[in-house]
Amino acid sequence: MKKVITLAAALLLSTSALAATQYKDVSTNQTARYLTDAVSTQAEAEALATTFVSELEEKSNFELSQQLPTPHLRMDKRSMEVTDTELSVVTEEADDGSVNYRAVVDVDYSYKYRSSKG
Repeated sequence: MKKVITLAAALLLSTSALAATQYKDVSTNQTARYLTDAVSTQAEAEALATTFVSELEEKSNFELSQQLPTPHLRMDKRSMEVTDTELSVVTEEADDGSVNYRAVVDVDYSYKYRSSKG
């Protein structure tokens, strides 16, 4: 009985060690683009973009991982961080001749994920 328990424990350790070697940690950088709602002035569009960026900066790593798009399933949610943001304003002319403004926010971010070694 003692040999069976020892054998079972050794088998358990070897399978968990094998599973640990099937993946490798990889760092990646991504970019997401966000558009604000259309507003009537450029200043309003810039204010919306600034508010959006401020809210991003206040979020925890986990909250960022829920908001920013990630194509990787085995992502380390604690490693998500915003590395840079860039704001610009786009002018749109409607069919009736009115002009609307939208802010474009480009968000650069990085995170780690586990990739198979294959």
